[in-house]
Amino acid sequence: MNDPKPKDVIVVGGGISGLTAAWHLVNADVDVALLEASPTVGGCMQTEHRDGFLLEKGPFNVMVRDPAFEDLLSALRDDVNVVPADASANARFIYRSGKLIKVPTGPLALIASPILSFRGKCRAIAGLFLSRRGGETETTLEEFAERRFGREVADTLLSAVISGILAGDIAKLSVKACFPALWRFDQAARSPLGYELTRLLRGKKKRKRRWRGLVSFDRGLGAIGDAIAARLGPDLITDCRVESISSHENGFSLNCTCRGDVKRTFRCRRLVMALPAAATARLLAALHQGMSDELAAIESASLTVLNLAFRSDQVGHPMQGFGFLVPRNEPDFALMGVLWADSAFPHHGRPGHRLIRVFMGGTRMSDVNSRSDDNLVATATESLRDVLRLSGEPTLVDINRYPDAIPQYHLGHTARIERVRTMCADVPRLHLVGNYLEGVSINDCVRLSTRVANEIIRAWRNDQSSAHAASRKRETVMHI
Repeated sequence: MNDPKPKDVIVVGGGISGLTAAWHLVNADVDVALLEASPTVGGCMQTEHRDGFLLEKGPFNVMVRDPAFEDLLSALRDDVNVVPADASANARFIYRSGKLIKVPTGPLALIASPILSFRGKCRAIAGLFLSRRGGETETTLEEFAERRFGREVADTLLSAVISGILAGDIAKLSVKACFPALWRFDQAARSPLGYELTRLLRGKKKRKRRWRGLVSFDRGLGAIGDAIAARLGPDLITDCRVESISSHENGFSLNCTCRGDVKRTFRCRRLVMALPAAATARLLAALHQGMSDELAAIESASLTVLNLAFRSDQVGHPMQGFGFLVPRNEPDFALMGVLWADSAFPHHGRPGHRLIRVFMGGTRMSDVNSRSDDNLVATATESLRDVLRLSGEPTLVDINRYPDAIPQYHLGHTARIERVRTMCADVPRLHLVGNYLEGVSINDCVRLSTRVANEIIRAWRNDQSSAHAASRKRETVMHI
């Protein structure tokens, strides 16, 4: 079945990137459709309310740090109510030799903390005042941390933090690609403290932020997708998998398999690809093989998220804080990190119970996709039994698998993306958004999709103006 009228824009993929692009386009009166293969939108941003618990299936919270994301939340304020984290969430821990050690929040706290050896502390503090700049050669996060602050900081602190953000290996991840601001500092200054002080003194007045720190939402992160889906209405088509894409003089044709195994062909003048890198590579092979090859070469890490609930009398640890991460120098501990959901956000929990979110996979458990549900639950429970003083089995289990979910920004990633963008320009009216381009966080994805949507809106308005001018010229000629 062919859709008779071509759309101005079709967005493929209903994660936060595609949703953001579609939101801006529909609000500008662009004739847009969003195609999503799953029954629901949101990608990994899914929320379930079950047995009195609020279960986040993917991301647990977000820090609103980009104006584009702040503006999106403000626009959705009638449907999405922001809930700040409890003050206890400021306490974060790292797993070390069977114990949880609070992460120090400054040089003085570091001196008193057992998280590093005396020598490691001295090296880290010295690095804050003076350390070697990076060269022109792109470096890994591991090399940066060792050069600036010493081996212990790299092994214990940075590896744990990066595991929680990217589920990756600091020995492979690029400073330039993962943290561009950090890369710029590394090229410019020898003193981290001096650089930051100079930046603050010279910096422009910052925009006043409406929300600070970590936040959740009263109905969970899934409420964002629900709100945008409601705005799109019939322009959102779920259960619709794009099988192939072809280009022609006036745009693109998309051959799809939709609900009920119905074959449909959609046409559009502009196309926004908002799928993961591997899926984008597959669909773009017919349009530009070189671009497809570059995207297919981006490695990704798999992640599994478990929500486990226990009765309060089954948990001996107070679990006051955000949770804990696991550094790479604890190879025998199977988990990447654990969040104490009802401590950071009490509305996620249920009276008389504790809700724990467990992250597994990444470089720590590369075979996570092949493990059975029973194995994952048993591994998580046994790993936590001593450290959280658990007794018995969980009263609720929720397992969420995300194969190849987090793109890995290894050395050379920035150059690869530059090549991809150059090739993308060879395919007129094709646009790319997604977490493999400019950052993996929700803020990063919203910022990029907002920028791309605004570029499309400007081009669409120019086209409208040109068409209107041409129409008036034809009318004038006919009148004469």
